[in-house]
Amino acid sequence: MNQDIEFLKVAIENSRRSLQEGNFPAGAIVVKNGKMLASTVNSPPPCLLHPDSKAVTEAFNKYGVLTGATLYIGLESCLMCTGVAYWAGIRRIVYAIAKNKVSGDYYETHEETQTLYGSFNEKIEFVHVEKLESEALKVVKEWEKKMGI
Repeated sequence: MNQDIEFLKVAIENSRRSLQEGNFPAGAIVVKNGKMLASTVNSPPPCLLHPDSKAVTEAFNKYGVLTGATLYIGLESCLMCTGVAYWAGIRRIVYAIAKNKVSGDYYETHEETQTLYGSFNEKIEFVHVEKLESEALKVVKEWEKKMGI
């Protein structure tokens, strides 16, 4: 768990960097065997690939199938990003902010999506590190204030 906390802090720092660059505050990293394979921030609108999808794609393109890798992301991954991680071979996703702690408008649907993941052919382990949730939420709240939300 200590390693998860350290890597998740890097993803949250990427969220801060994304905010500083004027983008939605989301950042991600992909790690395998203690080695960071990719580190990304969100893109400017329309940001077709979120940082989790970008990090997974970057790592996949460099290293191939990511069996045994973990995706770290400040915000719980959306359906698209979870799908990208799944097809790249990732079966473990660690995040700080649960979807229900932010506006459902930041996702494809306001509905809970965890039940969908349970129907995948192979299970994904989702790890919510609540210890870092308030730290990560501060970054999102700063963006919302900046945007007048």
